[in-house]
Amino acid sequence: MIFLLFALDSLVTVVKEPQPNTVRGVYLPPGIFYLKKDLGEFFQMVDLGLINTVVLDIKNEKGVTFFNFYKDFIKKAKEKGIYLIGRQCVFKDEKLAFENRGELALKDLSGNIWFQEKDGYWVDPSLPPVWEYNLGITKKAFEVGFDEVQFDYIRYPSGDKPYKNSKNKIGNIIKFLELAKGIKPKDKRLSLTFYGYTVWNKYLVYEGQKFEEMSEKVDAIYPMLYPSHFHDYFMPDSTKEARTYSLIYKSVKNSQKRLPKEGIEIIPYIQAFSWKQSKLGKDYVFNQLKASYEANSNGFVLWNPRGDYKRGFKELIDFDIYFFKKRLQSRFIGDDNRRDKENYWK
Repeated sequence: MIFLLFALDSLVTVVKEPQPNTVRGVYLPPGIFYLKKDLGEFFQMVDLGLINTVVLDIKNEKGVTFFNFYKDFIKKAKEKGIYLIGRQCVFKDEKLAFENRGELALKDLSGNIWFQEKDGYWVDPSLPPVWEYNLGITKKAFEVGFDEVQFDYIRYPSGDKPYKNSKNKIGNIIKFLELAKGIKPKDKRLSLTFYGYTVWNKYLVYEGQKFEEMSEKVDAIYPMLYPSHFHDYFMPDSTKEARTYSLIYKSVKNSQKRLPKEGIEIIPYIQAFSWKQSKLGKDYVFNQLKASYEANSNGFVLWNPRGDYKRGFKELIDFDIYFFKKRLQSRFIGDDNRRDKENYWK
């Protein structure tokens, strides 16, 4: 009976406007569309109101674009009122780095194409032709129906191998973001991703990222708060479950505190993959969702690089049942904050 009530309640709160009040998202990798895998479970979650947003790669770190993969999906997504985010890897781009004999590639001190095993190939973020190329992809994404473009790898490489044009990193990044803002239609949005550690550091020297300066140029920030990616000594807690919760909760709160102005949304990417799950505790997806909600984030995006959400969807259902019970309880006890709680996650 509880599940039936929960399902009916969710159905009446399905968001149909272009931008949902709260993002309930998942990332779907291009391979799902290339292999024509069944998306029935995904659309069931949409119909239940548990998912209202999808993130799709429009350009990956290899420089491959995927617009042709999504034509049929975009049409169906629009019919169902799904909010579409195009993930664009900006400065990590192997394809562009090798074009025209490496003209736009990041160069090492000898003038060769820069490469480091753990970081791969990059283009030079200081070059206007690199900006123009990426802005063309952003513009196309809006034209084919994406509601938001999310910039990933909007930074310099993390590797310590030196390269040319390494000065004014944040200035080059900001210039690109300003240009992107200039081509954005009024009814569309721009966003960017950050390392989880970025929300805790004033400046990432290697990457050239500054939270406040970059946040000011976009509509939303998506910090990648995967608990497995934080060092074990960072933010220790009493139990694995408590630490998983705290990493999300405190990171969201710190992000909100650091925002340079009102109106910028914080939407964490949370871990729906199993790497290091033995260190995350039981029901680690549920605990991340709970932390996101209780930190008053603007939603969440589940991330699994293979698009396998069996566990993620199960724990999202568990969380929605938990949340529904709290809504019922607040009605019976007359909670003063009931209105805010009911409006959230719709």
